[in-house]
Amino acid sequence: MRDGSPAPLQSWRRRGTATVVLPTLFVACALLPEPGMITDTRNWRRLTPETIADLPEAGAVFEVANLVRTVQFIGGASGNLRARLASYAQEDLKLRPIPGGYYFRYETAAKEDEALAERLNSYRKVHGGIVPAGNGNAPAAVRIAARRAA
Repeated sequence: MRDGSPAPLQSWRRRGTATVVLPTLFVACALLPEPGMITDTRNWRRLTPETIADLPEAGAVFEVANLVRTVQFIGGASGNLRARLASYAQEDLKLRPIPGGYYFRYETAAKEDEALAERLNSYRKVHGGIVPAGNGNAPAAVRIAARRAA
């Protein structure tokens, strides 16, 4: 309109064609599919001595992950979740220090072996048959680069 207010929504017709262009409301939408990563961080707890002290002394299955919740290890508590996670937090061989620290989540289970096998099988199913790096029996392959003299 000429008075500066926006024109009312109406149909527009191009000259010489029968195409009618209707104004539409454009809404942003996701172009990429949903990520496969777990984005719900409410169940994850930071692996610190304070959080370990609050854990139950009961049988459970747990997952340990890094800052972005990539699972590094899936394990069973062997009857005492608090003692088991405390031992993993103190072992430098199992959990090397990493930026951002480690996080964990757990599920209490009366039959730990069955719950652990189920958790590992579901992980394998989602990740193409592989297990987390901490569950692998073989050490990571070390590639020694050839030294080139100038």
